[in-house]
Amino acid sequence: MFLMFIFLVTGPSQGSNYGYFEGGVDPRSSRRFRNVIVHLDLKGAPPRVEYLIEFFKLLSKNYVDGVLIEYEDMFPYTDEIRNIRRETHYSENDIRRIIQAAEKYHLEVIPLIQSFGHLEFVLKKPKFMHLSEDIIDLNTICISDEKAISIVEQMILQIRRLHPNSTRIHIGSDEAYHVAEDRRCQKRMETERIGKSELKLKHIARIGKFAKEKGGFDVVFAWNDMFDKETEETIRNAKLNEYIVPVVWGYRTDVNEEGYFPDGLFDRIDNSFDRFYVASAYKGADGARQPFSNISRYLENQKSYVKLMELHPKPSQKVEGIFVTGWSRFNHFNALCELLPVSIPSLIVDLSYLNYQLTQNHAWKAMKDSLECENQKHLRGILSEWTIHGCKFPGAEVFEIIMHEWKRHVDRRLLGRNDPTKSATSPLEVLNKLRDSLEPILYKSDIEEIFNQYLSDYHSIQRTTTP
Repeated sequence: MFLMFIFLVTGPSQGSNYGYFEGGVDPRSSRRFRNVIVHLDLKGAPPRVEYLIEFFKLLSKNYVDGVLIEYEDMFPYTDEIRNIRRETHYSENDIRRIIQAAEKYHLEVIPLIQSFGHLEFVLKKPKFMHLSEDIIDLNTICISDEKAISIVEQMILQIRRLHPNSTRIHIGSDEAYHVAEDRRCQKRMETERIGKSELKLKHIARIGKFAKEKGGFDVVFAWNDMFDKETEETIRNAKLNEYIVPVVWGYRTDVNEEGYFPDGLFDRIDNSFDRFYVASAYKGADGARQPFSNISRYLENQKSYVKLMELHPKPSQKVEGIFVTGWSRFNHFNALCELLPVSIPSLIVDLSYLNYQLTQNHAWKAMKDSLECENQKHLRGILSEWTIHGCKFPGAEVFEIIMHEWKRHVDRRLLGRNDPTKSATSPLEVLNKLRDSLEPILYKSDIEEIFNQYLSDYHSIQRTTTP
């Protein structure tokens, strides 16, 4: 209370709220998005449990309320769906350790399963390929095949068994690229006399209803893009508003650009649902093969969501929180994006902004203070990843290797230059050093994927710049 009194009297320093951060004032009762949840995408470079525990500790220090864990093939599925898990996956005991660690650091665990699109990890298995809506692009399940529905329901029930205390679940439902293309769906539409819109919304509502009534979850989230152009009447007729809480996502630097969200979206959301969430990004939205973190790019995305709330004052009253997402791949068949350790400074800048709505300079300063980074006098005030050195956070060595040593080689190759010093570490030596630093963080197969992807991308640059 004394600290709060001092801040109220003196005011934030230099027109920013940095004083509140510096004084350790808990922002949860005053920040724009009251519920802040950080997303973990495990379909690429999933961390070992020990690393996740350290990561959770960092999230707790930054006033995060929960973690949205997108397990994909890392979950220890059993029985009929046991073969959808990858060879190196979390055990049931690992899941319990993850949940216990989250509870220790006061983080709610919200599991995310895919239930419509992005089911490549299931549909690529020969046993389940026939459940795909498209026989070539294994992205979307045929929602008119009861066997496909059964697979999703089994996933929900098995997730529930190992998450006995979770009250919320996310059923994905985004980017289903193939709907009503297969004869099974076309026949169903003819029989039930419904169109494509009704078909897909009924499916999302059905899964939401199952997650609530059979899975026992109080709240069921779903991404908004499969119904963001639908009418309020269609949403209500499908009873979508009864079973799900929509999450409006967008990862551009400015989500307020004209035409980015469908016209009238927020009015339709406001009129159709009691509440909704939004979703920004701290990594994984800057290119399908992007290894390097662009902190300012992701901060702009967060800032645009605050502006979005100002532009839509009435619907924004129903916004309960924000998911800050971190994608590992664009889809299960794609290359890796930024690794989690590389993206931690980006995440902390974003959380500092969301917590205290700091200026850009102060958000960077808060990140460096929070991570105990070296503050080199000649680099102060420069908002560049090059100025982030000597920090103390889980995987800081990985950040330094990729963002400094490896990026130096890649940048010089892009410019068509050779390394100017004979004593400089070679690209292969840097990658071997990276491989060693990743051993406590990732599984061996994922480390090898990173090594091979980075080396392949480097040689691709070499071929394009060599005369």
